[in-house]
Amino acid sequence: MSSAPTEKDSAESSDPVEPPKRKRRWGVIFRWWSRNLLKAVSLDWFPGRRFLRKPPKATLAADAKAGVNVALLAFPQSIAYSVIAGLPPQFGLMSSAVGSATGPFFSGSRFIVLGPTNATSILMLTGLVATGLPAEQRLAAVPLFVLLVGFFMLLGAFLRASLLINYISRTVVTGYITAAAALIFVNQVQNALGFDIGDASTFLGIVSSTLLALPQTHLPELGMAAATLATNWALLKWFPKLPNVAVTIVIMAALGFGFEYLGWHLSYLSGFTLGDLGFLQGEFDFDLIGSLAGPALALAFVSVLEGTSIGKTLASKSGRRIDVNQEMYAMGISNAMSAVCGGMNSSGSLTRSVLSDSSGAKSPLASVFAGLFVLGLMFTIGFGIQYIPTAALAIVVMGIAWSLFNPHNIKMALRTTRSDTIVFLVTCGSALLLQIDLAIYLGAFTSIILFLRKAGTPELVEYNFTDDGQLAERGRTRRSVPGISIMHAEGDLFFGSTDIFDQQIRQIIRDPSLRVIILRLKNARNLDATAAAAISELHGFLSNSDRHLVISGASREVARVLRNAGTIELVGEENFFREVPTNPTLSTRDALKRATELLGRRDAEVRIFVDQNKQKDKSE
Repeated sequence: MSSAPTEKDSAESSDPVEPPKRKRRWGVIFRWWSRNLLKAVSLDWFPGRRFLRKPPKATLAADAKAGVNVALLAFPQSIAYSVIAGLPPQFGLMSSAVGSATGPFFSGSRFIVLGPTNATSILMLTGLVATGLPAEQRLAAVPLFVLLVGFFMLLGAFLRASLLINYISRTVVTGYITAAAALIFVNQVQNALGFDIGDASTFLGIVSSTLLALPQTHLPELGMAAATLATNWALLKWFPKLPNVAVTIVIMAALGFGFEYLGWHLSYLSGFTLGDLGFLQGEFDFDLIGSLAGPALALAFVSVLEGTSIGKTLASKSGRRIDVNQEMYAMGISNAMSAVCGGMNSSGSLTRSVLSDSSGAKSPLASVFAGLFVLGLMFTIGFGIQYIPTAALAIVVMGIAWSLFNPHNIKMALRTTRSDTIVFLVTCGSALLLQIDLAIYLGAFTSIILFLRKAGTPELVEYNFTDDGQLAERGRTRRSVPGISIMHAEGDLFFGSTDIFDQQIRQIIRDPSLRVIILRLKNARNLDATAAAAISELHGFLSNSDRHLVISGASREVARVLRNAGTIELVGEENFFREVPTNPTLSTRDALKRATELLGRRDAEVRIFVDQNKQKDKSE
């Protein structure tokens, strides 16, 4: 038998029982937020999971073969691009290895092979020179520079900046690459001739400094440059299938020993050891961020334009498409990883991407293999870089720069349209005369302005009825109904085009005999508050002179904008006629009837235009 509960037991039983504390699973919370954040901006946070699920052996073999081919090209190219950027060779090699190996996991595309490129290397050089830091301190600024580039790319991906990139003409890229090729070419003359011109970073500055330094030419360097040019030309002519860049460098390294034996001393690339490699090496100075932010934004912009244009071209040949925002996201991650590992900027390489595709790459793993092979070459034969003559590599770089000149693209930019010509001349000219990062902004700004000028010029045409009842543009013929004008507005009527629209319409209504204006908005698009205000002002102007405005053919979206702006109430429901999709002529007929009433000619003939093709289809 149980005993009665005591007073103490009763007190304890009345206390509320605290539920056990629930442990917060921070890993789950982080994954949930990261996935949903990226989904909100239509990004896949890790597409790499798709090709990590036991790919077929045939795919692995094809990707491995393509990766080897790309690595054999990427290794000498990366060394050359390091020289262009004024950096030791390990920066370009690490960028090529890390960019190629990490990018595909975040893009899921096999069409873009990431790593350093010639077009971005020159921009990295000018960006570092613009900081004003001494040459020995610039290496410490490289990780921060590359990290800023990655940050701007990630920011652009999250903000869906691909919409903005679509408004940048391809001519901007053509103008920039043409100017970059010229800058790379003239900047390597000093290395080919064995003298130093200092920190000149503009085209005119480099050319003038080079001309002044010509008397300092070192003859052994000149001889090595001439031998390199002859060897590379012979390989291209008689052995076109060989990797001419790599073979040329190996032959010139061997020839360098002969020069030294004869007492002809040369300058060589700086080698590196495992101790030179490391993580998070460099300075992270908030004052330095201000100096690097502008060039970093330009470098990110050029990298995205260059990489995505390559990807779009290759993907279209395979009947596929790429997501520009996703590729931007992958480039941002690759640049951030390159900054951490001690590399330079990563972008989409044209030559390596084309080689990967032509070598039979089946999946993004081909790029991963290429990066791993480059990393393996770094740790095996990387010590031999110190035996490469600087003059020999300068000639190789000049050859790469010369290949960037594309006469077909230049002619297309100069001959296609006036806008393309202006954009090309502004971009290329400013890149040669000013800092190259400033040229990117000027070219992009000019491209957008010219596009907005085209998009912001609506067409306003006065229409009249022909003898057979068709609505046609009025030329020098008399109006079928005196005192009434039917004006057809076609195109975008937003804030950028409103002023032009207002000027056009005021030119037409100068005719004092016009008493009623029928504004036909059937093909008007993108009306906003500014356009609604302009139509309201037109109504006020006509009312003050005892004239009338009638609106016809307004679509549902146009009617919504005008109603919300109060324009319909101002004009009057009796003077506003919406579009009837099943009968596109009905609103114009009703508007014309209303106009004749306002004109006081109720007996005036009203003719309706019809689509004769549709009538023919119905009869058949």
